[in-house]
Amino acid sequence: MMKAPDGKWSGIGIEVWENVAHRMGVEFEYREFGAFGPLVDSLQSKTIDLIPSLPVELRFESSIDFSQSYFKSGLAIAVPAGAEGFRWLRFADALFSKDILGAIGFLLLLSVIAGIIVWLFERRRNREMFDGSLRGLGSGVWWSVVTMSTVGYGDKAPQTACGRLVAVVWMLFSIVFIANVTATITTSLTLEGLRGKVRGFGDLNNARVGTIPQSEGLHFLSRHGIATIPFADVPEGLEAVAAGIIDAFVLNELLLKYQVKNEFQGKVRVLPGVFNDYFVSIGLQEKAPLRKPINKALLAFMKTPEWVELQKRYIP
Repeated sequence: MMKAPDGKWSGIGIEVWENVAHRMGVEFEYREFGAFGPLVDSLQSKTIDLIPSLPVELRFESSIDFSQSYFKSGLAIAVPAGAEGFRWLRFADALFSKDILGAIGFLLLLSVIAGIIVWLFERRRNREMFDGSLRGLGSGVWWSVVTMSTVGYGDKAPQTACGRLVAVVWMLFSIVFIANVTATITTSLTLEGLRGKVRGFGDLNNARVGTIPQSEGLHFLSRHGIATIPFADVPEGLEAVAAGIIDAFVLNELLLKYQVKNEFQGKVRVLPGVFNDYFVSIGLQEKAPLRKPINKALLAFMKTPEWVELQKRYIP
């Protein structure tokens, strides 16, 4: 059930009820409530006749009756659009970050310096491996790189005392430096991976989570000990997600996907998967005489092409 800026109501619950009312030949009026709690309280106290769309939950069963269910849904999680994406692209972004490129560049520079020093000591007494030409200089750099990486092909090796001393120092330095570079790369990739803080229900305990007061999302999260931040409506909650005020917004999957598709595309996305599945029905007063005629009209409507078209428009 959604209200547009022009005051017009829409949504699968609204259209289901209007089709049912038309089949029953009854007149009706909508009464608006500022929050979900007072809406349910009014149905329980019988000051309104029905709620077009209500989750079938145990907490309502003692004081509310339900019509035939007309679709099954569940809770979903909306997160910032950048929190999920192609893992390889995120990996490439991290790999070519400023910190990692700087570390690799510095390592290559040191490798060139070490190769030149070894070449200077070896070019006269070890011409077979390090001659006095540019090719010999290249052999020196090649030796320093394979030594630094601990590959150690053995095709090049210093033979002079000074050359071997440089080799020992370079090998010891390489072990320490490679360990630091590895730590830098690992840290960068880990931070990049954490950019999407919430990737599923298991991440909600350590995140800033929003939902609607008195909603099925709030009750489910509370039962699992997850603290929540209340928002007046779905657009306000999704705006908070897009702005980074909260990490995730939890509510009905259908409503989240519809709002994201129409108003928050590129800013917010709904994670795949649904939890806490439940059926959705028309909520009625307890022992309401309207229940049977509503069920007959609803079941008749659900066999029409209009119902199929309605599902295509609203149910992802």
